[in-house]
Amino acid sequence: MLQKIYNKASALSFPQDPILFNSIELDPDRAYFIYVGEIKAYGLNPFLIPVLEQIYGRPVGCIAIVPDVLASYPYSNLAVLNNESYRYHCSTGLLANCRPSPGTFADEVSTSFLAQELLESILREQDSIYIHMFASRPEMNLIDGETVKLLGPDPTPAHHFNNKIIQYQMACQLGIPVPEGFCCDCLEEALESAQSFFQSGEEVFVSEAYSAAGSNSAFVTNCEEIQKRFVEMEQPYLVTRRVPHSHDPTVLAVVANGEDVYVASVADQKMEENRFRGSTFPTVLKKDVVEGIKEHTRLVGRYMGAQGYRGIFGCDYIVDDYGQIYFVEVNARKQGTTLESTLTMLHRLPGHPSLPEIEFCAITRGKLPQGLIEMDSTESDLCWGTYNVKCQEDVLALSDIPRLQTETQIFQSVSEGTGDQSFAIVEDYVGPGIYQRAGGFVGRCIAVGKT
Repeated sequence: MLQKIYNKASALSFPQDPILFNSIELDPDRAYFIYVGEIKAYGLNPFLIPVLEQIYGRPVGCIAIVPDVLASYPYSNLAVLNNESYRYHCSTGLLANCRPSPGTFADEVSTSFLAQELLESILREQDSIYIHMFASRPEMNLIDGETVKLLGPDPTPAHHFNNKIIQYQMACQLGIPVPEGFCCDCLEEALESAQSFFQSGEEVFVSEAYSAAGSNSAFVTNCEEIQKRFVEMEQPYLVTRRVPHSHDPTVLAVVANGEDVYVASVADQKMEENRFRGSTFPTVLKKDVVEGIKEHTRLVGRYMGAQGYRGIFGCDYIVDDYGQIYFVEVNARKQGTTLESTLTMLHRLPGHPSLPEIEFCAITRGKLPQGLIEMDSTESDLCWGTYNVKCQEDVLALSDIPRLQTETQIFQSVSEGTGDQSFAIVEDYVGPGIYQRAGGFVGRCIAVGKT
């Protein structure tokens, strides 16, 4: 099992499950909710505690079930469930952080004795429990809507709107500009559509229906590259002309119904080829461009809300050298800037409902809280940037990076400090002695300062 760790081991034991770490201990005087998702978004959970304490009328704690295999964990009441990492450890004796897909992880949690017995134990002490998910998935089948409630968008419309073909058709229907392209039923049709762009000497973007952060998609310059990259013959593909552009803005918003959409922030993405690496705030885009982006996002949110989607979502765009905005995709879930935007709101809008609180209200009541204020994303004395350190091949972490402050703490230090203070930290670092499998996070770099 894990070498020296900062959390003490729990008395609870589930030998049938692929558990690599468990520090869960229940306090009968507390109510609980469960977080299911990657550890990178754990910082959102404390923002839910005040609203849940009003519901339960007593102190509330968070229990986290995460897939991340790290050398140490800064949080209590946490379990690591990861079937692939567990099998790798059993066969080699080594600890490796293997990143499962959101659907695979949701299925592993749903079928685990850990989750089932946790729910049984907690529900003996409270009438209902919320499961908070970073990304709602149809594979999460522990939700019954009465005693076990999902704190996140309904998985059915979320899965529907995460489809790149559906997104492209939606944007066209709403009159939002998109790169010229085709929705193709099979690989042969995708090759034919791409060839029409190649004949004009243009580069092409090809994506499977479900793709995120650059996975299952590619920029290509000829049909041979498509055939090398994509092998499924009978699945749909989106084929679009690559638009030369200067900016990759990303928007974070909340939708409560078919009318009410709250736009939290507009940040600039750092892209390497078609792979997302991080974001910076405030955006460098001009106010009129930002307002256009926000209006497009409201149109998308209202469309999604009319079809039953409730909660946080993100929209990505590109902006060319002439200021023309093009829709790229929807993330029907929380996305990479959610925690940073929440912390920015905390300090720029004191006393304002937090982003998780706004989502909670949208999901449970179908409306937004009253008196909401949207931040100015073009001017801010509080600025930040993130960078995801990913590896393209298996690597072994050799050295430790001391964790002196949390991301929440550095935002507070900069906000309350005087002068040109700035801090940079590394979060979610795998730690010494851990193998990081190809495609996963070695760590996240966050820098916060004042302008």
